[in-house]
Amino acid sequence: RLMSYLTDIYGEKILSGQYCDTGQFGKECAVVNKVTGKYPAVLGLDFIEYSPSRVENGSTSKATDYAKSFWENGGIVTFCWHWNAPSKYLTGEWWSGFRTESTNINLAKIMNGEDEEGYELLMKDIDAIAQQLLILQEADVPILWRPLHEASGGWFWWGANSCTPAQYNQLYANTYHRLTKAGCSNIVWAWSPNLGSEKTVEAFLERFPGEQYVDMVGIDIYEFDNDDAAYQQNLSASLDVMMAAAKKVGKIPALTETGCRGISQKKDWFTKTLWPVLQKYQVSYVLFWRNAWDKPQEEAYLPGVGDGDIVNDFKAFKKEKKVLFAKDIKKLK
Repeated sequence: RLMSYLTDIYGEKILSGQYCDTGQFGKECAVVNKVTGKYPAVLGLDFIEYSPSRVENGSTSKATDYAKSFWENGGIVTFCWHWNAPSKYLTGEWWSGFRTESTNINLAKIMNGEDEEGYELLMKDIDAIAQQLLILQEADVPILWRPLHEASGGWFWWGANSCTPAQYNQLYANTYHRLTKAGCSNIVWAWSPNLGSEKTVEAFLERFPGEQYVDMVGIDIYEFDNDDAAYQQNLSASLDVMMAAAKKVGKIPALTETGCRGISQKKDWFTKTLWPVLQKYQVSYVLFWRNAWDKPQEEAYLPGVGDGDIVNDFKAFKKEKKVLFAKDIKKLK
């Protein structure tokens, strides 16, 4: 049903998306609604707090409830999973256990059977996420599910600095089979690497887990350095590669994460930097990352209501006829 809808609009429209870890009525979505009068078509959430090693330290989450609510209100939900490694492997702060520098997990030993306990711990983690997916399935909520993302980089423990492509693919396939065996059938599987300086289809697909495990491909691209021209160049080159890769493997493409750090300092980033490039590509959705509201000058990708020119620019971008919001999409129920 969800996949059919994405296929139907592909090439004609782009769904607008926003990560907001407090749901449809959280700060980011509230800003989008206040500025545009509409809620984003796609809500981005994270299963991070359901990771057992975080639960052991007192973490709780309402992400599943937020997903049900947003779907009931006519939107589409995507989940990533910043997978906190099992407690046994945490070497830094427990809350940063998805980052390479905070763990000593050895995926090679786990995947080759040398660390049997580690394998069981990872399967237990996957089972914890299966519980949430089954709750959503019972509520008839389909999910754009994007696990093990940005694996071409080295910052996550499942990434290029920690495991080979074969080991990563084995973990991805095991995740797929574990969830499928648990009965999770409400998933559209989205796979999204990132690209470094090597902009080739071969580099993009280096860790591709296989056509049978993926429904969509995406890519995560950011502007971190206040260089609009460099971002445009990177975005264009990366989307060229992603589109070619998507065609090669027969999957629908998306811009699964993007944004400009420190967006409040910009005047026309959405209409003059992002949109001139993005409009040339047939992507199914574009999703902006969330804000760190305690330090908006450093880590914000969505303008606040009082941020001046960039607010009007964001409004102008959202008025593009090709861009859809929650109220613009047909009910999928």
